[in-house]
Amino acid sequence: MAIFTRKPELPADLHDAWWSFLDCAEVIEGGRRVLLGTLPTGRVEPAPIAVGLDSMRQAIRDAREWMPRWRVTEAAGGADPDAVEDLAHAWGKANASLDEAETGCEHVAEVAASTRELEELLTAFQDVIDPLDSFSDAERAWRRAWRLPRQRH
Repeated sequence: MAIFTRKPELPADLHDAWWSFLDCAEVIEGGRRVLLGTLPTGRVEPAPIAVGLDSMRQAIRDAREWMPRWRVTEAAGGADPDAVEDLAHAWGKANASLDEAETGCEHVAEVAASTRELEELLTAFQDVIDPLDSFSDAERAWRRAWRLPRQRH
């Protein structure tokens, strides 16, 4: 018979890092939504792709400012060192994904200047969107390790 154990509460000294991570992930997701909203689908003329790219670039700049605030490099408050190592790895991947996405924005701009073909645009958009899935991976690292606070204090 398996015995279920509860995950530990997030140590209090990691709360600020958790909330900073959420701010960072939220701004990235907002940029992704705006960018994807510029794809030419359906009968409605979307916003210009340049608007989506500007939004995504701003989201990347904002995220870069928040990244140091959620970097966890050592076990704090009795946190499991393995959980901290997983989170540090997720942080590194998320940080690198910002560079990849920024480069992808340049590719989208080039493709958008030469075509409105949905298939080509989707392929270019993936160069921006796919790397940023690392933020979802980072959230899973947080959630695997701890029971997280539901409200800021």
